[in-house]
Amino acid sequence: MGETENQRSVRFAEFVLDLSAGELHKAGRAKPIPLPEQPLQVLRELLRQPGLMVSREELIQKLWPGGGYGDFDHGLNKAVNRLRETLSDSAETPRFIETLSRRGYRFIAPVTNGSTIPVVAIAAGIASLAVLPLVNMTGDPETEYLSDGITESIINSLSRFPNLRVIPRTSAFRYKGRQADLKKVGRDLKVHTVLTGKLIQRGDRMVVQAELVDVANDAQLWGAQFSRKPEDILDVQEAVARQICEKLRVQLTPEDDKHLAKRPTQNREAYQFLLKANYYLTKSTAEGLRQGLACARQSIDADPGCAAAYAYLSSAYTGLGLLGFLVPAETFPRAKAAALRALEIDDSLAEAHSVLGIVRLYYEWDWVGAEAALRRALELNPNYAWGHAHLSDWLLIMGRYEESIAEQDLAVELDPLSPSLIFKLGQKLSYGRDYDRALEQIHKALELDPNFEWAHIFLAEVLAWTARNEESLSACEKVADLSGATPYTRGLRSLILGITGKISEAKEVLNDLIKGPKPEIVALISLAETYSVLGEKDEAFKLLEAAYQQRVSMLVFLAVMPTFGNIRTDSRYLDLLRRMGLPG
Repeated sequence: MGETENQRSVRFAEFVLDLSAGELHKAGRAKPIPLPEQPLQVLRELLRQPGLMVSREELIQKLWPGGGYGDFDHGLNKAVNRLRETLSDSAETPRFIETLSRRGYRFIAPVTNGSTIPVVAIAAGIASLAVLPLVNMTGDPETEYLSDGITESIINSLSRFPNLRVIPRTSAFRYKGRQADLKKVGRDLKVHTVLTGKLIQRGDRMVVQAELVDVANDAQLWGAQFSRKPEDILDVQEAVARQICEKLRVQLTPEDDKHLAKRPTQNREAYQFLLKANYYLTKSTAEGLRQGLACARQSIDADPGCAAAYAYLSSAYTGLGLLGFLVPAETFPRAKAAALRALEIDDSLAEAHSVLGIVRLYYEWDWVGAEAALRRALELNPNYAWGHAHLSDWLLIMGRYEESIAEQDLAVELDPLSPSLIFKLGQKLSYGRDYDRALEQIHKALELDPNFEWAHIFLAEVLAWTARNEESLSACEKVADLSGATPYTRGLRSLILGITGKISEAKEVLNDLIKGPKPEIVALISLAETYSVLGEKDEAFKLLEAAYQQRVSMLVFLAVMPTFGNIRTDSRYLDLLRRMGLPG
């Protein structure tokens, strides 16, 4: 692109390249910086295409027209090294010039003010972004929680802007530990831009390098690095989020500015425990939830005024209750107390409102209060995929099937690589007897996570309802392989045998199961389903009553579960719906 009278200089960081005079200037320095012709030409060529790769072949042809490769290749290396030395740049942790191994180089710093170079910008309007997990290059696996925590802090900060679609953690972290093809990431997640970065330790300081890329044009929009002491690393999240908003032209209101500047705690120890709590809670295992619970408590001990720590505490209790690791009476009241305390400190926490909605939905059966809390969470964070999923649960329970499916579709659209959200869509489709679409979604979830136990459970049920008996029993065996011959998996086998018409075999498994120890609370609904399918109504209602007394979470789906078809006209069934306040 030609230079005009008014466009003769290129600015980046503290440097200005005078294109007409061929001189490099630095702020605070009276005279130009001496730079030989070849390094100067390399800089010019890189600045002509900021954010894009310039191949080694292009540079060699520009520096040595008509020359060969051999010695000129060595000459190019010397020119780039000299340029980096002049700019105080580093090949290992580049601030300006990134090496693309054996291919070429890319200028990664922002270019501003009077540049003759076309700088890539995203058009005003709704933008979309995926924040990939920072690569932990500290060499210390114990700091993994830090790189993950910074990533999630950035995601959470940006997710609250309604005109910016931000991919949630679940899908973004599918790329952790992988060399991601950013164009493919853009296609998979349906986003225009991707943020990548690294966490590096230099002496007693942590360095975060970040790069924002327009994946459609393979162009860098912004790149920077931040050096902080470990205890001050929270600063990075705010700086990165703010600069991304500027580059994506997200209009910030005074309230948005306040949100970006807000920190969960000023206490360094509390913040470290907060990051660790988040790291463990995302694992969604019994051990992960318990470790997350412990870290959230430690964060509260360090800073009793940390609302986010109470929100994590409430999430940990909710997970332990919903997944059946502890009985509802031990978890949901504690989850509610922690969520209310979080909101007392900071009413703007979407996750705490969501937990409040979950407790009201699955434990208290306060349908009006549940809707209010779940919708408030989405007002605060429209990108909250799990918030949409829980609202979808509420809609399904209230008998509003089409709205429920639409809301769950939105959750999957927001978090497209989440096996759990895709599975929940399949589960709800099966409750609507749309078995073909249900199978499609369940198989998608299993492609992402082949060991996803709940997906195999519903796969077995849907296959049984569609008379694919052998496939159904095979899926049932897979569940047993994953979790062992527990009362729950044996109850599932009995249920599948009953659905597929193998009544005597189903009763044999069931009778053997009943002779054993008292069934765990998580198995009450499954056993009630089996008795219902076998036509043994009295036994089914005994178990349903026990589930009612203990407020088992799955009971809220009583009105829509196909396994209770045999007892729907029984007065006891209608009475149970009435007592729960469910539509008949």
